[in-house]
This record gives sequence, structure tokens and C-alpha cells, in this order.
Amino acid sequence: MRMKDLVQETGIPRTAIHHYQREGLLPPARKTAPNSALYGSEHVQRLKQIRALRGDELGPMGVEEVRQVLGMVDRGIELEVAAMLRSLPGAAGKSGSGRTSTPEQSLSEVAHEAGLSLSTARALHGAGLLPGRSGDGGARVFDEADAVAARVMADLLTDEGIQPADFDPIAELVAELVRYEKALTSLATAKLGPAEAAARRRAMYQSLHALHTYLFRRLVPEPGDA
Repeated sequence: MRMKDLVQETGIPRTAIHHYQREGLLPPARKTAPNSALYGSEHVQRLKQIRALRGDELGPMGVEEVRQVLGMVDRGIELEVAAMLRSLPGAAGKSGSGRTSTPEQSLSEVAHEAGLSLSTARALHGAGLLPGRSGDGGARVFDEADAVAARVMADLLTDEGIQPADFDPIAELVAELVRYEKALTSLATAKLGPAEAAARRRAMYQSLHALHTYLFRRLVPEPGDA
């Protein structure tokens, strides 16, 4: 599609699209002439992500914050999760943090970076609070999302009276929610072909995660609320 079609599809003005191109937030377009280029579905998707982050849906965020979130998205973290991670106090790249994380780390590396003892990190991992993901050979590896979560839990554990085991019910409740949503998506896709079912599951999970974000924002008390 051409620029005018991209503007119509996304609702984002041409000038803003050019700005995002200059900032390197969009994939390169396919040049057809010195002043003409073609855009694809990847540009539509990325612009919709940027709009969500720059507007009221998940933002508003500045360009540099958007760049950091999109970097997490490109490493496999879902947009809503990446945006929430970026807003947390322990997020890499925040002013005064000075801490960054590599795409893959061991549990001991994550623990050291977060200021957790290895025994505490192992306890959190065993409880499902720091699950990581399966890497090559079945070993557990940890990414930026795990690193931020570890730093947040380390910060919470500095509060007097809070112990790692106090977080266990949170992991249990989330695991139960995931089991229910897996069953829900299986029911919704039972009569679909494999490809269609996979696409529908992805769409449902994205919608459900957006619902989680909305409900937490509405139900969790704001600072200062009674």
C-alpha cells in the first residue's frame, strides 16, 4: 500500500509517520522511486502499536520510551506486558536505574542484578513467581521481563514483614486464571482448522491480556485512595 493508504488504515497523519520513520521506529519501506514507497501489514501493525503507546490506551509515552517498549516486543514480549514492565520502578533504562539486562540470562545472573540472594530467587522460581522460559536443551532462561519482575520483587521484599512466601498466592491465582483462559480458548477454537485456530487463540490471548490491564487499572486503588 502507498502512504495515503497507510494513513487511512491507521488514522495516523503522514507527518507523524515520517517522524516515526526518522526515529527508526518503523521497518524500512520498499522504495519504488525516489519519492515513492510501498508499505505492508508490518507497518500497519507497528503504527498501531505506536499509537497505543503514544495515546491513552497504554501511554502516553515519549519516543524514547516507545523505542524501549518496541525493543521488548521485538524480543517476544507482548505489547501490553512490555508497556507495563516499562512503567515499573525497576524497569531497565529508567532514569537513575543504570541497569540493563541481556535478552537471556541465568537465574543466578537475574538474582545478582536484582539484589536477590540465589536461594530467594530459587524460592520465587519454584513458586512460579519467576518462571522464565525453556531455552536450548530444556534449560530455563530469563529475559528482560524476568529481570524487571525480579527487581520489583526485590524492592517489595525490602518492606518490613514481607517474605517471599507471601507472594505464593499471587502465583497460584494467576496459574488458575491461565488454566481457565486456556480452556476458554480451546472451547472457542474447537471447531476451527489448525491455522485458523492458532490465529484465533493469539487474538483471544491479546484481548484477554488487554482486559487484565484494564481491570487492574480500574480495581487496584490509586496511591492516596482510602
